[in-house]
Amino acid sequence: MSVLSLLETSPVFLVVLVFLFGLLVGSFLNVVIYRLPVMMERAWQQEARSVLSLPEAPAAEPFNLATPASRCPKCGHAIRWYENIPVVSWLVLRGKCSACGTAISGRYPLIELTAGLIAAITAWHVGYSPWLWALIPAGWCLLALAMIDYDTTLLPDDLTYPLLWAGLLLAVAGISPVSLSDAVVGAAAGYLALWSVYWAFKLLTGKEGMGYGDFKLLAALGAWMGWQLLPLVILLSSLVGAVVGVLLLATGLVKRDQGIPFGPYLAAAGWIALLWGNQMVSAYLTGGIGSGKTAASDYLASKGVTVVDADLVSRLVVEPGQPALRAITVRFGDHIIQPDGTLDRRALREIVFADPAARKDLEAITHPAIAAEIFRQLQASSSAYTLLVSPLLLESSQHKMTQRILLIDVPEELQLLRTASRDQVAEAQVKAIIAAQMSRADKRQRADDIVVNDADLSSLHRQLDALHTTYLKMAQAHA
Repeated sequence: MSVLSLLETSPVFLVVLVFLFGLLVGSFLNVVIYRLPVMMERAWQQEARSVLSLPEAPAAEPFNLATPASRCPKCGHAIRWYENIPVVSWLVLRGKCSACGTAISGRYPLIELTAGLIAAITAWHVGYSPWLWALIPAGWCLLALAMIDYDTTLLPDDLTYPLLWAGLLLAVAGISPVSLSDAVVGAAAGYLALWSVYWAFKLLTGKEGMGYGDFKLLAALGAWMGWQLLPLVILLSSLVGAVVGVLLLATGLVKRDQGIPFGPYLAAAGWIALLWGNQMVSAYLTGGIGSGKTAASDYLASKGVTVVDADLVSRLVVEPGQPALRAITVRFGDHIIQPDGTLDRRALREIVFADPAARKDLEAITHPAIAAEIFRQLQASSSAYTLLVSPLLLESSQHKMTQRILLIDVPEELQLLRTASRDQVAEAQVKAIIAAQMSRADKRQRADDIVVNDADLSSLHRQLDALHTTYLKMAQAHA
């Protein structure tokens, strides 16, 4: 059996082979990450001398991605081929130069290993196809961009432009699952999205919040995945960037006025979205209290659709022992904890719906934990499309992770009747909950699809059957 046949028929062989090749590429990426910024700086210095009519600098030893050969920066020892085997040589040498004993950074084998894992994970997820051989180099390119930006706050055009053009050409060739029109709009929208943020921030503060390289990187990602997944990339990168930024400030590793490169977060979010973006969210189901969201989601779940329920997630993150529950106890007091250690949700609900400030405090505690758990569950989904169910979809930022919004709509008088009967609560309390949510008219205006649930279950199921067929076709088009 030929190697090509093995690649096509044996997923394990494919994954192992691309992993080993990825280790080799990772060794080369270490060279790119270090040398490309130096090459750029030398070119800028040469251009500056020409513009300023300064004498040319003395001729220096050629310096590019191939020359000179790798050597120890301390003693100049030339690294032999058997000392440059990815990961293995570093382990055998115990992370030290064989000549002078100077420590070799553990980052080198870590980047080699990461490059191998990028290739292996991509192969396992995508399988043997022409698209695989495009996605793997794209992942390597994103790794190099992330590390260069981390080191120098630069995103070289020598990498972002080829990545952008490759995404567009793959769409032209029909190898990319993204249509050419979506790829072009994605590139333009990616650039303009961060360009707009840049200028808004600069006009408001007089400072530059990010560099033009970030615009180009998001434009490249838009060319690869289309405009539909750009909100997901922006949301993921912003969430991770915010968390890491707060940690760096809290630990004193960066100062408050010190810039933090955004490229690594964009690159990581882009790679995740390229592999799992379409599986993570295809539809988002919302509706007011008592509208019938559960009946709708249960029916679609019976069709094999993965359902992520924000209400269930909100209960999960405040279970005994969870950090969110401890924070809630500190803010609202021990009286909201029942004898068995669980949260008295009814007591807490009465507090927050009577006090807007208390409600904001609760949301500040729970929303980050809920968003993280929702993202974890969406990422684990394997169905054709995933249904994210939430009563506060449009009031929160969760809708930014979706492609479509499905509203389960019901007249307010029916909402009151159903909820009061189901939860055994006063009508006034139900009205307060409804008043705290977005109005029915606003929800209808923002929804992509609307199911009116004011009749029996058979009527609800007929409407959902039609939508299920539509969503399956949409998921297949993006597969």
